Amino acid sequence: MIVTLIALLLLLVSIVHGFYTSTSIRKSSSSSSSLSSLSMLINLDVGLAMDKLAAANAEALARKEGSQLLGKATGGIKALLRCKLETMKDKPAVLARLLEREGCVSLVKVISDETADELRAFINEESDRVKKEVEKGSIGFNDRFGGVNCRGLVGMFGQRQDFFLPISNTLVRKALKEVMTNIEPLLKETVTLEGRIHEVSCLIADNGAPRQNIHADTIVLPCPQYPDAHMEPMYTFFVALQDIDDSMGHTQFLPRTHTPEIHLLWNVEQQQKEMLLKSREVVQSGLKKGDVSVFDSRILHCGMANTANKRRILFYFTLSKSLFWPLPGGLHGSNSIMVEDRYRYQVKDIL
Repeated sequence: MIVTLIALLLLLVSIVHGFYTSTSIRKSSSSSSSLSSLSMLINLDVGLAMDKLAAANAEALARKEGSQLLGKATGGIKALLRCKLETMKDKPAVLARLLEREGCVSLVKVISDETADELRAFINEESDRVKKEVEKGSIGFNDRFGGVNCRGLVGMFGQRQDFFLPISNTLVRKALKEVMTNIEPLLKETVTLEGRIHEVSCLIADNGAPRQNIHADTIVLPCPQYPDAHMEPMYTFFVALQDIDDSMGHTQFLPRTHTPEIHLLWNVEQQQKEMLLKSREVVQSGLKKGDVSVFDSRILHCGMANTANKRRILFYFTLSKSLFWPLPGGLHGSNSIMVEDRYRYQVKDIL
């Protein structure tokens, strides 16, 4: 329905544009400035309409992936592996090897209810404040918000936001320290205490946030386009700041899709992508407040739609042994971090 309406809008805009272009030939030079301004507005409207059309098509594709492809030939959607902190602390090397192989695991209760509640309240207040500043023009959108798959079609911010969080903030740093302290044995086995903090942010999904397309957050390096680039695995930690029920939308992962071979099969035409999606196992996080999903940034995954009348917030950070992303300007990398915090902190600085 949305796609049809936007298509009709594009047709109407093109007709109006054609009318004014043809009549402008008969106008005197004194009206050329007005016609130029009108043409600029029409071109802007066309651009916005095209953006909405692309977004609507992406959302339609995401719905198809969820309803027709994922889990249909592999026995349905399964639960993401959950591990107690005690088990992780007793067998960190085993869990690290499992994460390396599967690309995703989850841990139970890595942050206290008190800390989760404090950070959630701060994020709600701070995001409201920053949105007002962005709307006034005193803060640039890209200074605090990142690009996000299937943002939603409502307003400037949509129903899903990637909202950067400052490490200098007391509550943000407290939460980082608490999580990292609790999972320190796993960090030592994966990114080490010398590892870099590449991202600190949160994903906010409000009522109406659409299902995301299956995607990877970063590419595999080296790859055919960048044969000389190398990057150690980047691990992202999604921490739930509230219980997440089915209506709020979980994260779905396709285990063992973080490899060069799978990415080569993924980066082709749509029919091949759909064949790949049908053939892969799918697991789904079912996080409670304080739980964390840990995943390789190259794994194929998506966030599900939020149909509940309540907000879902995931506090997250991304770590790697590699201190810098090798491609210029963060190209194809994980970049959700405040400018002043980029490449500034290592894990040991927080612990």
